Amino acid sequence: MSRWMESLTCLVLGLAPLGAAPATDPPQVPLCMIGDSITWADQGDCWRRELLKHLPNLAFVGTHSARFGYSHAGEGGNSTARVLGRLADIPDCPNYSLLIGTNDNSIKDETKIEAHAAGTAARIVKIVEGLLAKPSCRKVLVSSVLPCFTDNPLRDRTNAATNRHLRPLLAALPADRVAYVDYETIIRATPDWEPLIKLHPTPEGYQLLAQILADALVKELGLTRPIAAPVPAAGAGVKVHNLWAGGADGVTDQPIIAGWYTLSFDLVAAGPAPVVTVVSADSQAAKQLAKSFSLKPAAAGTRVEVELFTEYEGYGYTRSPLALKLTDCQIARILLEKKRPSGKASTYGEGVYLDTLTPPAPGELVELP
Repeated sequence: MSRWMESLTCLVLGLAPLGAAPATDPPQVPLCMIGDSITWADQGDCWRRELLKHLPNLAFVGTHSARFGYSHAGEGGNSTARVLGRLADIPDCPNYSLLIGTNDNSIKDETKIEAHAAGTAARIVKIVEGLLAKPSCRKVLVSSVLPCFTDNPLRDRTNAATNRHLRPLLAALPADRVAYVDYETIIRATPDWEPLIKLHPTPEGYQLLAQILADALVKELGLTRPIAAPVPAAGAGVKVHNLWAGGADGVTDQPIIAGWYTLSFDLVAAGPAPVVTVVSADSQAAKQLAKSFSLKPAAAGTRVEVELFTEYEGYGYTRSPLALKLTDCQIARILLEKKRPSGKASTYGEGVYLDTLTPPAPGELVELP
């Protein structure tokens, strides 16, 4: 288990110890959203942003970062087999939302639809069983595979067939811990759904997905509307993992998952053309990262922060530890962290620590020391 995973596990397991005071009023509902690029890439963070409009008490948990800074456990290009392969890296959480399967189903032979769909459904159930085995898991909300509108109509038909196979398999699992969320029926009943959902939903499509999931969460978790926005208790904060180890000549403490990050540092000194470049530390990585940030010489003596997007894994980036190359400057107190919903850097710290000085943003998991 990586240090990142250890910190997440401690964070979630420490969310509400028996008899402990809640970190917010009303208490937050932690949710880990698992899936493929629908959960992560392009406009995927719109889903979480829209969910917060319905349920402001949600706190998103996960190893991955996205465009708006909400945590999750979706990974672009994932099939059911890929999720099974990284199940141990998905953090322990009381509540999961699982949407997976469409990347299994892009077949070209109509005669293979039923057999292929049955295999996809069986692997989804294996994922659910793995999530149920995590210590803190109370509820897994299993999404129907979404309808899709692509140049391969067999993919949409196989997704629908997967749902037909999946429903009876889920019925054999504990009804109080597993719930089926039927996106398919609602989406197909929506006039002109195709341009909203496509393969990856548009922002308007994510509004529909958020409404469906919010209604399911209210029903399955026994929530009562309206729900007030949580107010952090005195001394509460958000746990931060500073992924950087050492000074300017250091490297990250682990390979960095593709996504959005905030890099901040003290600009100790700067010449006329200061530049900080983030690079892959693994020279054997197939797709090397090299993102340069030109700094203002007048910023010397201040703290500087920049947003880093690694590019998508397998397309423009290969997972690797990261290092820095400096031109015409000196920096210190380096903080590399997953992007937060505020878009701002956390108060500086080393390793894993609780930032109680930066106000938590909606969707962030808040805890007490």
